[in-house]
Formats: sequence, structure tokens, C-alpha cells
Amino acid sequence: KYSLSSSTSPLCQDHEDQKLDLYCQQCSIPVCVKCILVSHKNHSIVVSKHAMDQREEINISLEGFPMAQQQLEEVITAGKDMKEKIKTRKNEVDATIRQAFSKLQ
Repeated sequence: KYSLSSSTSPLCQDHEDQKLDLYCQQCSIPVCVKCILVSHKNHSIVVSKHAMDQREEINISLEGFPMAQQQLEEVITAGKDMKEKIKTRKNEVDATIRQAFSKLQ
């Protein structure tokens, strides 16, 4: 919804004389002053630089998630494997106890 002028300043396509100096957090798009009055009333608006800084912080935070997700999946898989081993060992111990008990009778 915006275009770049020759000076690379983003300009609003709906209000071509307006720069996109603001950011609508609800719609996740850059907006101009006129957009706020027309189609973004009662939306949370921040100064664009601030919004971009926040977005950059979020992107940096998200960079580590794929590795963390993979590590979590590995831990879950290891936990499931351990659960199966414990279950198998429990069944073996139960069987041994039953055999020992039946010999006592």
C-alpha cells in the first residue's frame, strides 16, 4: 500500500502527498496521517521508526526459535524413548517378581 519516491521515502498510495511516517500495529502496515483519520481510527499507531525497531527486536528473538524447537523435539523424542525403556523394564521386573512369587507358593 505504499510506494517509494525518488528520495526513497515511502509514500502512501492512497494519499500520495503523505509520507508513511507511522505504523498501524493492529493492521501491521505503515500508514500516513490521513490514513489514521480515514481507515485506522481507534487503532494502535506508533511512529514508524519505533515500530521498525520493535520488529527488528522480534525478528532477532525469532532467529533462535528453529534451533530451540529442534532441541525441544529431540528432548521429547528422548523422553518418549526413555518412557518405553522404563515400561519394558517394569514389565520385565513384574514378570520376574511373579515368577519368584509363584515359586514360593
